[in-house]
Amino acid sequence: MSWRMTTSPALLEDKYGRPLTGASWSGLPLRANEFPASGIVHDLFGEDDAVLVWTGATTEVTIDGAKSDAVGSAERRHRFTRHSGMIDLLPRGTSMKEIQWSGGVTSCTAIALPRQVTRQLMSGSDDGLDARRGPRYGLIDAHVVDLARRLQEQVDTNFPLGPVYVQGISLALAAYVAARYGACAEPVEPQTGFNDVQRMLLVDYIETHVSLNVGLFDLASLVGYSPDHFTRLFKQSFGTTPHRYVLERRVARAKSMLRERGRSIADIALDCGFSGQTHLNVVFKRLTGSTPGAYRKR
Repeated sequence: MSWRMTTSPALLEDKYGRPLTGASWSGLPLRANEFPASGIVHDLFGEDDAVLVWTGATTEVTIDGAKSDAVGSAERRHRFTRHSGMIDLLPRGTSMKEIQWSGGVTSCTAIALPRQVTRQLMSGSDDGLDARRGPRYGLIDAHVVDLARRLQEQVDTNFPLGPVYVQGISLALAAYVAARYGACAEPVEPQTGFNDVQRMLLVDYIETHVSLNVGLFDLASLVGYSPDHFTRLFKQSFGTTPHRYVLERRVARAKSMLRERGRSIADIALDCGFSGQTHLNVVFKRLTGSTPGAYRKR
């Protein structure tokens, strides 16, 4: 991938991004860049299809003059909030006059999909991103993020699993991008919450492990999202935060156990994942307006 970028030398250490791969690399080329908390760049042009994976702080982004080389592609302005774990899809020939951002420090890993490389990986297939749809920003796709991270892990560790593994992951990424975002793919709508399978998986997992220390990273990895993206999607799907939901399920289980008169409240607290009876009392009263002892006497 080759991106031409103009900006103040003080703004970015390397205006082209740092190459992560070289001649010995057998997969899709990767570059990386670190961006300060706020800034502006001008006149970017992409010669190859590219997938950009973002990590770091939440930022407010404005992109002016974005268009692709496709016939009839008009310049557009895009304004959106970028979260860690989001991806951008840039068809070859994408140009952007100006990009402004603010909010916090971010990092970008750019995976290029040069046609000569993807043809080798995909046995001559020339599929790639659909330039007619233009560049797309701020998408959520856990599978792309996972494959990109697997590639970068191999780069960071001098690809210990060997060239066949690198080529396999590169092929999986190129084929998936072509099938999901290529010319024959159905339009992709932004994800606004978990699908039914993901939701059921999370509900079942929390119910099964509610007595244990259910962590945010455990839940996020279960459905393949970064923790901050997971939290946002969870709230959209469940109407509350993961932490609050887990507490509500623990209190619901405690209510059921409190009907068993022979069990002590201290034992119930531990069986429901609370650190002790005091912890249960505090959370139970906050969520129900009553103490466990008073609830038991009803």
